[in-house]
Amino acid sequence: MRSTKNLKILLLTLLIGGIVACVRTGELREETQSVQLGEAKSVEMELEMGIGELELQGGARELMEGTFTYNVKRWEPKVVYRVIGDRGMLSVNQGKTSGIPIGNLENRWDISLSNDVPLDLEVDFGAGDGELDLRGIILNSLNIDMGVGELTLDLSGKRDRNLDITIDGGIGSGTIYLPGDISVRVEIDGGIGSVNAPWMNKKGNVYTNDAYGETDISMDIKIDAGIGSIDLKLK
Repeated sequence: MRSTKNLKILLLTLLIGGIVACVRTGELREETQSVQLGEAKSVEMELEMGIGELELQGGARELMEGTFTYNVKRWEPKVVYRVIGDRGMLSVNQGKTSGIPIGNLENRWDISLSNDVPLDLEVDFGAGDGELDLRGIILNSLNIDMGVGELTLDLSGKRDRNLDITIDGGIGSGTIYLPGDISVRVEIDGGIGSVNAPWMNKKGNVYTNDAYGETDISMDIKIDAGIGSIDLKLK
C-alpha cells in the first residue's frame, strides 16, 4: 500500500520537475550492510534517500546495521565510512533517482544505529515515507530535509545533553513525538497548512511544553515547512 502511494508521489514530483525519462524496475534485491565504529569517539552521519520508505531506529550492535530492499538497480545504496582522528564520517546515499520507474516501485531502507556513540545526524529525504525512531540514540545535532511525503519522528525518551534540531519540510505531513520532562521549544515557519499541538503552549509561531525554561537540558526545534500539516505530541 505504501509503495503504491509513494509511486503516485514520485510521479507527481517528477512531472512537476519536467522529468520524462523512464527507468525500468527489475528483480527485487535485498542486501544487508553493517559498519563498525573503529576508533571513533563520535560520528557525523549523512543519510540521503531520494525515493522510497525509510525506517531509522537505535539498537544496533555495530555503529550501523542496515537492510536495503530495492528493484531499480541504479538505486543501489552506497555506504562509505572513514575515521579521521577520533571522528567518524559515515554516509549512506541512494544511487541516481532521475526518471519515472516503469512497474511496481520498491525501495525500502531499514537502518539501525548504535545507542552508544554521539551522532551528528543529517537526513535528506526526497519523496516517500520516513519513520525515524530516535529514542535512545545519543544526538549532538539533527538536521532533516524532506521533500514530498510523510514523516514520523520520535524524539521522546531521556536526553543528557542539549539538542538543536532543524527540519525543512516540503509537501506532506509530519508527526513529532516530544519529551515532556525536559525543556522543549518548537518554532514553526513557512506556509504550513495546520499545526495540531493540544498539549503545548502557543505564542505566535512558537510552541513550548510545561517544562520549558525549568530544566537544565533543553531541546530546540526549528521547522520550516511547506504545504501540509504537523502534529506535535508529548510522550
